[in-house]
Amino acid sequence: MTNESLIFKKFLARRDLRFTPERKAILEAVFDTHRHFDADEMVELLHKQGKKISRATVYRTLDLLVKGGLIRAMELGEARKVYEHIIGHKHHDHLICTGCGRIIEFDDGLIELLQQKVCDRLNFQAETHSLRMFGRCENCR
Repeated sequence: MTNESLIFKKFLARRDLRFTPERKAILEAVFDTHRHFDADEMVELLHKQGKKISRATVYRTLDLLVKGGLIRAMELGEARKVYEHIIGHKHHDHLICTGCGRIIEFDDGLIELLQQKVCDRLNFQAETHSLRMFGRCENCR
């Protein structure tokens, strides 16, 4: 059993929920996906794999994975939400194109340093943060 499976199984058990075959299949598909995805794309992927899992089950399971700290949801406006797994990935920030929807991941040590300086100056201990910048990519300008 993978580390993600163990974490999710323990999370579910603490809430008196079962680690069903459907939840296991969704978890595996999520962690086999190495890009941002939305719930409908996950439903389509599972169906292509021959899994008969309802859209509602996918949405509920993605919500549980977020609450369990295994994946992150990002609201992108216009009722669009995408997910990415966070276990095994280092922190990064996002540039989001409002033209084509492209998501560009980046990591900049200077930005991280500036954020820490702000926290220090304001005597604030950050637990996590998310930086998303919206604009137009090179192809959409």
